[in-house]
Amino acid sequence: MMDERYLRAVRDALVRHQQWLLRDPAGKGRRANLSFYDLAGLGLNRVNLSGAKLTGASLTRARLVGTLLSKADLYGADLSKADLTGAQLQGADLRGARVDGARLQNANLQGADLRRGMVLDSGEFRAAGNTDGTTTFVGCTLSEAVLTDCRMAQCDFSGSDLSGADLTGSDLSGAILIGADLTGATMRKTTLDGVLMCGARLNDELRAALERHGIDVDGTGLTTTAARMSELIAEHQIWVDKLGKGGDRIQLQRVDLRGYNFANQLLCGAVMRFCGLRGADFSGAKLMMADLSYSDLRDADFTSADLSGCNLEGANLAGAKLWRAKFRKVDLSGDGSRFWPTSFAKARLNGADLRDASLAGVVLRGTDLTAIKTSFATLKGADLTGARGWQPFEAPA
Repeated sequence: MMDERYLRAVRDALVRHQQWLLRDPAGKGRRANLSFYDLAGLGLNRVNLSGAKLTGASLTRARLVGTLLSKADLYGADLSKADLTGAQLQGADLRGARVDGARLQNANLQGADLRRGMVLDSGEFRAAGNTDGTTTFVGCTLSEAVLTDCRMAQCDFSGSDLSGADLTGSDLSGAILIGADLTGATMRKTTLDGVLMCGARLNDELRAALERHGIDVDGTGLTTTAARMSELIAEHQIWVDKLGKGGDRIQLQRVDLRGYNFANQLLCGAVMRFCGLRGADFSGAKLMMADLSYSDLRDADFTSADLSGCNLEGANLAGAKLWRAKFRKVDLSGDGSRFWPTSFAKARLNGADLRDASLAGVVLRGTDLTAIKTSFATLKGADLTGARGWQPFEAPA
């Protein structure tokens, strides 16, 4: 919690900023400079911060509903998990910012700069955003957002909800849209050279338009290590057997492994995030505590696989076979005091086969369960709060 003096300094800066915005004739107004400040969790709903300097500031979990941030300097800032619903960010500088997991429904980012940008450390000051200069909006909610005329080259929108967003006239060269929801999005005159859209959710009209422009929405630009996977798996199994004291853990990102055969392999703790794994065979595989988040797993086969404690957040599992798969919690402490659940948060399970599997104890927050195939045990004891697309059984009157 911030101490009183720190809060007073922030309040004073905000008051003077309002005077500065009004061009106070008394000359007491001053543009707010809260660069590198820790403003995490602060309530700033509907405050006018237009033009404010917030370089490298931490605004994680901040409440910024309807806040005016047009032409604000948010270079290298951390806005992860902040609530920016309806915020006005026209012309804002968000280069190098981390905005992962933030809510930006109906936000206006017209003309904003979301390109790469690295803030060099200066003495005791260190930017709260991404240290490698990337700009990330991973897992964000940007439904109905205005993103027209933005500079978004190489920006990472993996797993984000961009349904109904307007991206007209924006530059998305090299941007990453793996697993993103683009249904109903407008992309007129949008530059898409080198964009990665593996597993993205598209309506038929947008898919056809993108394919007419030569964009392979199922894997353009992904690297492939298929020829080396048997060697990587062998090293990973040594890593598992020796409890991390030998071998090498599988740690892959943005790799094309469509249709690869992982059947019956020991893959506990493996990391394959943002990967193209459509149609891959994981039947009988042991994937306890593995991380497959935001990967394209459409039509993948997980029949009888052990996915206990597995992270499948934001993954696209439409049509996947999860028949008899195991989703048990993992006992991290060994004494039953700390359990790690399997997570399907914000994943898409449209039409997936979950017969003879149990979702009890599984994280289903924001999960799309439309048309899933179930048996009697599948939803017994499951917490479906926040899940989408499922229809509860109603006994006849």
